[in-house]
Amino acid sequence: MKSDGPLILAVLSLVAGLTIIFVYGVGTAAFNAAYPVSAASLQMSISTTGPAAIGGLGLTALGLLLMIWALLCAIVGQFVSFGTERGRADRMDRREQKRLDREERVLEREDRLRASFPRN
Repeated sequence: MKSDGPLILAVLSLVAGLTIIFVYGVGTAAFNAAYPVSAASLQMSISTTGPAAIGGLGLTALGLLLMIWALLCAIVGQFVSFGTERGRADRMDRREQKRLDREERVLEREDRLRASFPRN
């Protein structure tokens, strides 16, 4: 299974949803860096109202679902080709091509050796 399409849709949905939430939101943000690191803090407060809140949340949720779908497609795609005839045929084609490439390199080496040491 190809995960390209669901992954692209997931990223676009996540970006669109979060953009709507943050662009139409009103709020504050604060970051405090401290030593030791356990004392560092990040505080964000955002409030989005109206259609932007519903649309942003919906697009973000859709993006997360599509991201999970893309992950499952990628995982399944790694194992599906092993058991199918097409997967076996692809592996056999690659193996045959490698064998032919090796034979071609051996023949080229032999030709170079014959050219460098001509027989009388």
